[in-house]
Amino acid sequence: MIEDGICEVEKGVFSKTIKFSDINYEIAKKEDQVDIFSKYCEFLNYFNETIKVQITIQNRYINQETFKRKMLINIKDTDEEYMKTYKKEFNSMLMEKASQRQNNVIRDKFITFTVKADSYESAVPLLARIETDIMNNLKTLGAGDRTLTGRERVENLYTFFNQNQDIEFDYDYTLNTGLTTKDFIAPNSFDFTDKKTFQFNDTYAQVIRIKDLPTDLSDKVISEITELNLNLNIALHIEAIEQKEALDLVKRKIAFMEQQKIDEQKRAIRSNYDVDMIPHELKYSLDEAEQLLDDMQHGNQRMFVLTALIYTCAESKEKLQEQVFQISSVCRQNGCTTETLDYLQEDALNSILPLGKNHINIKRTLTTASTAIFMPFSTQELYQENGLYYGLNALSHNLILVNRKSLKTPAGFILGTPGSGKSFKGKTEIVNVLLKTDDDVIIIDPEAEYQYLTQCFRGTNINISAGSREHINPMDISEEYDENPLKLKSEFLLSLCNLIVGGRKGLSTQEKAVIDRAVALTYSKTFNTLGKQYTPTLKDFYDTLLTQPEAEAKDVALSLELYIKGSLSVFAEKTNIDINNRLITFNIKDLGKELKTMGMLIVLDQIWNRVTQNRQKGKRTWLYIDEIYLLFQNEYSSNYLFELYKRARKWGLIPTGITQNVEDLLLSDNARRMLSNSDFIIMLNQATSDRVELASLLDISNPQLSFVTNVKEGQGLIFAGNSIIPFKDEFPKETELYKMMTTKPEEVGKKK
Repeated sequence: MIEDGICEVEKGVFSKTIKFSDINYEIAKKEDQVDIFSKYCEFLNYFNETIKVQITIQNRYINQETFKRKMLINIKDTDEEYMKTYKKEFNSMLMEKASQRQNNVIRDKFITFTVKADSYESAVPLLARIETDIMNNLKTLGAGDRTLTGRERVENLYTFFNQNQDIEFDYDYTLNTGLTTKDFIAPNSFDFTDKKTFQFNDTYAQVIRIKDLPTDLSDKVISEITELNLNLNIALHIEAIEQKEALDLVKRKIAFMEQQKIDEQKRAIRSNYDVDMIPHELKYSLDEAEQLLDDMQHGNQRMFVLTALIYTCAESKEKLQEQVFQISSVCRQNGCTTETLDYLQEDALNSILPLGKNHINIKRTLTTASTAIFMPFSTQELYQENGLYYGLNALSHNLILVNRKSLKTPAGFILGTPGSGKSFKGKTEIVNVLLKTDDDVIIIDPEAEYQYLTQCFRGTNINISAGSREHINPMDISEEYDENPLKLKSEFLLSLCNLIVGGRKGLSTQEKAVIDRAVALTYSKTFNTLGKQYTPTLKDFYDTLLTQPEAEAKDVALSLELYIKGSLSVFAEKTNIDINNRLITFNIKDLGKELKTMGMLIVLDQIWNRVTQNRQKGKRTWLYIDEIYLLFQNEYSSNYLFELYKRARKWGLIPTGITQNVEDLLLSDNARRMLSNSDFIIMLNQATSDRVELASLLDISNPQLSFVTNVKEGQGLIFAGNSIIPFKDEFPKETELYKMMTTKPEEVGKKK
């Protein structure tokens, strides 16, 4: 095995391996399934008789300690007692969920391609060209891909023989010691004395072959085998037959059957039977062969030889036989028969390894379509490094872990009807962020649903209302902006004034001009008089407007008077709250209809100041906006939010909009653009009209749509990058965490 990933399998034979990801074939639209199948056929047709292909699907157990280390939340000695309690509860829930299915099994998929070459030097460009073509084909299919390095291939082979052990391997070490990569891979011993099984180290293993295939083989046979919670490997060795040779083969077969037909007709004449009464099986086979010839001459069908092998291992012979029985049962359910490879287990083992060499000379001739029916794609999993918990995959029941920070656009939405569990889902993520990271969390709470959670985590609840003594100054400005702070503040105040003054038609050009000028003059006057450490207020802005000569300035000032000097002047004072706590909740429930949208906009601007400060510190900020649809009811607030989402990644902001009013949300063009460009969306149960709209906007298939149609609380679809995964999530009710997150009226009263 060479460092660049090329393996010299035997003299003059070289291979490389590409790892590819799964795609959601099983729940894709019917037309999408047809498209995937067609593209996979084209992918197979790429390979000619000079390239041998091995598709390997591996189910392997992972080290339990490693699994726990990656999944569970770290409990620090420095944690306060309440944090230790919450972390223990969350970890206990995670372990309970992990035990429900095959979360201790990782499924990997590889394509190993092999060519003949005179030397390593001549093999390099040949393999590189094929590698590029395969990568492009996989990209077309939607399967992520990565070529394995030499070390990764050695590590993969080592793991095959040494479960739950880490390899200590370095290419420099082989140079210094004279050892080969084989010395690091091979186990201590092999025992092939048994004709049906073999043994290495303390492990019993067996390789079986898929023998007979039904006429109508299901495209789910491979996925159903891999869904078994077993340590197993599937190897599909595929070799293309040269087209002329394949055509000659079919023609000879047709000629043979035609002669059989003639012989049957002669026999019928001698026996005084109707000459057309030939055996049905012969007639059927002849028709199929003629159709195949036509497909090969004018269609897109080629011929391949296939060897399908399945490997499994266990700690005892009895357990091994039980696993082999399970695998064979799944094959039988799909109309396939299996056979043991008596006295061929050593060759079978070498054929299972992802090296690209088939040592079993028992092959089945198939067409492109028949070969493609062994579809390697089934169900996507979401199990990202350093990811947060979002529930269980509704199909595989495996844990869903998503790292939103790794997504191209971490901004997202949580959508669902009342009672679907959208607020609970948002709170679950908030709790996970607080327990697993050091990031800051800020919540805009229009219904006072997050106060108890904030209290439990020692956060700061800020109650903003018309009569509140807690004030936020919308004129606050941050010097950490990468753009002109005054320009951004002017845009914000234009949005604010439009809410108050604009009405249905919005601000006029003249009004916009005087507002923009007044903003600049207000800051200039304050900074020049008192210094940059002093921030003007809306009262100062109001006074500046009154000094302007235009009638429009007086009109704007008059419209603002209620919010400056009147009963709604809660935002006309200097900021008197400390928002430096790690968890901040802005409760705007009591703002009233007149001030709610305005209040949300002002809070957003205040939050942006915090985001810019956190960015300087290298900290991430998570923002949750409940009932986000309110901000899309006004053009200026809608545009402001759109810009915030667009700039989020650059500034380390991870915003999440939560709403039950999906219909209102979709009325906004900005909201639709934000939804379609978001890499993270949680969809819970949806109303009929919303489902149709969302299906069109997000390209959701009917099978996928069924997971958000009349489903229970906590069930739905999760969108993360290019993945769409159906999920379900039931949080244990007997925990303190559940008590702080529930919003059900009958349970809220039980909170401590």
